[in-house]
Amino acid sequence: MASELARLVVMGEKCGTTSLYQLYKLENVEIPEVDDMSVVLDGRGNPTSIIKNTVVEVLKFKDITEHHARTEGEGDKTLDYWRNAHITFFTEAYKGRQDIKFDWESLVVFETFKVIYE
Repeated sequence: MASELARLVVMGEKCGTTSLYQLYKLENVEIPEVDDMSVVLDGRGNPTSIIKNTVVEVLKFKDITEHHARTEGEGDKTLDYWRNAHITFFTEAYKGRQDIKFDWESLVVFETFKVIYE
């Protein structure tokens, strides 16, 4: 999956990503900010590009819009596809943690980014 996502970033199809807010808190990691930069790696751990955050939003899962889904650039880019893929992914991320549970009210961090180096 990492190689496919890296390919979408380089192609300009994927300009956003979503993560679980609560996991940042549990892992004592700072929430991403505007102007943060990251190296995108493929499935073999090779760098493919460098991205820079242009917008960072913290919102409820239920408040993700069609715009966010298109920006994330995966699957058919619809909100239905985005929701189904992320419900599965986020539910798995919380598996085994009895103190928290993923649902439509869960906070997510949506990062919009641009490629600054390929």
